[in-house]
Amino acid sequence: MGIDYVNNKQLLEPINFKSESIFSKNDLQITIDNSKNIVSLNQNREEPKKFKTLFKNYFLFEPPKISELRFNKKYMSFWVRTNSFFIVGDVNPKDLNSVFSSTASITDQTGGWISIQIKGKTSKSIFEKLISVNLEEFIQAKAIRASINKINCFILCESQFNKYTIICPISYYENMKSRLVSLAELIY
Repeated sequence: MGIDYVNNKQLLEPINFKSESIFSKNDLQITIDNSKNIVSLNQNREEPKKFKTLFKNYFLFEPPKISELRFNKKYMSFWVRTNSFFIVGDVNPKDLNSVFSSTASITDQTGGWISIQIKGKTSKSIFEKLISVNLEEFIQAKAIRASINKINCFILCESQFNKYTIICPISYYENMKSRLVSLAELIY
């Protein structure tokens, strides 16, 4: 650091990941997939029926309940807290704002979270070491909030014992990446 570091202006730019394979062997692939937007949709309490109708018409499924994951080819959604949902997909916050303007507030979360996909038959072995959840009951279309390496994350089950997504704060990306890679190498 130089003597005049305060007046030395630097441009801070976010790290924009698109897709990066961090581990791939036989029946286990771990990929960073930040090619989709992550948006929070927070329902106003005044018009719950209107919100539910707009949600279903726009995403083509109802708002998820606690521990549920709803998805189709274009979007994934899961419950975050009372009246609050995360949407993952090709979502434009401005479009959502025009649709949900009077019934919800919308926040683009893409820069704050990162999506990590774990695919393959060995994914069960990874999660047995990562979280203390009965994986037999953590079935397709379920979502949980769990701590991995002291990092609060959302874990989404798209296909039991085959395809999972971890939504992790981006500030813990390197920590999460090294934990997953070390577990995968331990298994192999």
